Amino acid sequence: MSKSELLVTLATLPEGDARLAAVASALSGQTAPERPAPLRLYRMGDAARETGLSRCTLWRAIRDGRLRAVEVRRGSHRIPEAELRRFVGA
Repeated sequence: MSKSELLVTLATLPEGDARLAAVASALSGQTAPERPAPLRLYRMGDAARETGLSRCTLWRAIRDGRLRAVEVRRGSHRIPEAELRRFVGA
C-alpha cells in the first residue's frame, strides 16, 4: 500500500477510531499504551480439568464464597482465569 492510499484509508476512519490514535503516537515516536490482557472465562468442566479438582469441589467453593464465578445465564457459570489461579494457589 502506498503512502497516498494509506492516507486516504486513514482519512476515512471515524474520528474516535483507536487506530488513528495508534498511528498518531507511532508517528510522533511515542509507544502505544499497553492493552489489557483479555479476560478468559473457564467453564466448570474446563476449570476442573485444568486444576485437577472435581466439579463438585469447585461448586462447593463457589457456594461457600471461596471462589468467585460469573453467572452468564441462569445456572450457567464461568470462572475468571485470575480467580482460578488465586484459588488454586491459595
